[in-house]
Amino acid sequence: MSKKKSLYIGGLAEDVSKDVITAMCVPFGIVRDVDVPMDFKTGKIKGFAFVTFESSEDAHEALYNLEESELYGRTLNVRWSSQDKDFNDKTEAIWKGEKWLKEHGTAEEGDNGIVGPKF
Repeated sequence: MSKKKSLYIGGLAEDVSKDVITAMCVPFGIVRDVDVPMDFKTGKIKGFAFVTFESSEDAHEALYNLEESELYGRTLNVRWSSQDKDFNDKTEAIWKGEKWLKEHGTAEEGDNGIVGPKF
């Protein structure tokens, strides 16, 4: 069995919300995160979502039960996400690194003590 915890869910209707996806997945286990990418030009979802479960067993159960199921009249395409997120990893903003500051920062600090970007 796969150790992954994140699923890709495709084929979503444009009026499906994050809450609907969460409610659909909760019967299979604890849902840690639901990411629903939006098309900001149209204001509608792009037709897919990523769901991360607490355990790989829960994700496997959801995959088994949701693949080719129907939601809002559309058949779902569910598979393992190619980029499995682990929220226990510490992440840091890119601009916090010394390399980024050397390349993009100014030589002078602003009034607030923050080094600004070069323009």
